Amino acid sequence: MNAIGTGWAAENSTEIRRIRGIEVYSRIFELPEQDVPAAMSARVGSVFAEEAFAAAGGPAWAHPGLTARDRSIAIVAALAAQGVSGDRLTTHLRLAGNHGIGHDELTALMTLLANYIGYPYASAVMESVESSAESGLLVEDEQA
Repeated sequence: MNAIGTGWAAENSTEIRRIRGIEVYSRIFELPEQDVPAAMSARVGSVFAEEAFAAAGGPAWAHPGLTARDRSIAIVAALAAQGVSGDRLTTHLRLAGNHGIGHDELTALMTLLANYIGYPYASAVMESVESSAESGLLVEDEQA
């Protein structure tokens, strides 16, 4: 379902935002849309899952001013700045790879960010970048 362009009120109704949010999380988790509500509820609880769907279904994930690649760079940078690691970071590194961001680009990003967010955060992300590259989650740089 694509609700963009149907008017402000319809585009931002609670149900439309929920549907778009489920679409977003379907892409993030690589799950069929019908499985997303149960997966998210198991992960963060049903109340928080519904809030996440409403947020993800808003204009941030649909705005044409950012490409999927732009969003991946921004999200990886934000997660790095917050010291997020583990599955959440790995999921977004995989998405970055799906959006054509390679090992060299992520290395350059973390090298730049190390000066702004600190070397401990940047180096922790680099460990995940290296692991993701070794496991094939990232595209080869010549393909990026």
